[in-house]
Order: sequence, then structure tokens, then C-alpha cells
Amino acid sequence: MKLLTGHAFLLVGSGIKTGLNIHMDNPAQLGSDLVVNAVAANAKYPKPLVFFYMGTATTLSVLDKHGTYLGGMIIPGLRISTDALSAQAAQLPVIPLAMPQRLIGRNTVECMQAGAVYGWAAMLDGLVDRVEEELGEPVTAIATGGLLQVVLPACRRHIIPDPHLRLNGLLILYQKNQGRRR
Repeated sequence: MKLLTGHAFLLVGSGIKTGLNIHMDNPAQLGSDLVVNAVAANAKYPKPLVFFYMGTATTLSVLDKHGTYLGGMIIPGLRISTDALSAQAAQLPVIPLAMPQRLIGRNTVECMQAGAVYGWAAMLDGLVDRVEEELGEPVTAIATGGLLQVVLPACRRHIIPDPHLRLNGLLILYQKNQGRRR
């Protein structure tokens, strides 16, 4: 990269200063995308917290009241799920992911959109409830990723949209690691 740009780059991976205490069986297996999001969420929001990344996969990550990364979940993403449904069910079309006009659909596309959007919203709401139950205290809930704007309006829980969480995390890591670029 230095040959192309004239600048050294910072690789998010093992050995980088993150300021996170990661309590997983193998912290090295935690994806760098989740590390970057956790660094930003830890710096920006009250803890304990749960944050969702809604992209190809939907991930859930939990930080306790001390900012310790406890772990999370990996769930097939919303687009992958709806595409798989269309591919595996002969009479179900590929649908645009959009807020349906009503909860109870009146045609195939509306039914699929309602199932996708309201089903995903109920899942996020329910997962926040269950994390709070497991931790024994309320959490701050955050969502980021390309599909958050589709689902969050249907959520009943207050989930803070933060479309720039990853960029903020990259900036924080850059600042923490000045002089460590390769």
C-alpha cells in the first residue's frame, strides 16, 4: 500500500491497541469489523450496551458496564434471508426491502415485506430484551449497517441509529495507534 499511496497503513488485527478487554474463548477470532464497531460504541455510548450491524450478516455484540466485550451473535442477514426464501420457494419473488404499507399484507410482496421488516424488528427488540435479562440491567441499543434504515422504524425498542459507527471506530483506532503503522 505504501508503494501506491506513499503512506503506511494501519491494519486492524492482532497487536493493535484497541482499549478493549475481549472476554471470548479466542479473542483473535473476533472479526476486525466488530472490533472497530466496539471501539466506537465503547467510546461514544453509555454502557452496558448492545450493538447490531445489519449487513450481509446481522451481528449482535455486547459490552458490559465496564466496556468489556462479552461476545454476541451472528445471524443470517436480512437480504440473504429474503433472497434465500425467494430462491427456495418456487412461487415467491425477489422483493425490494422496504417498509410495507401495513403489518398484515394483502398480496405476496406485501406479506414478504411485512414478514421481513416486522419479523426483523421483533427479533431486534426481543434480543435487546434478552440481553438485558441476562445482564440484569438496562442496555443502550445501537444499530449500524446498510439495512438499519429499513428495520429501525418498525422497532418498538429505542435503538439508536449510527450509520457512521465504523468510521468513528477507525478514526479512534488510528489516533490510538499513531506511529504503529506498517
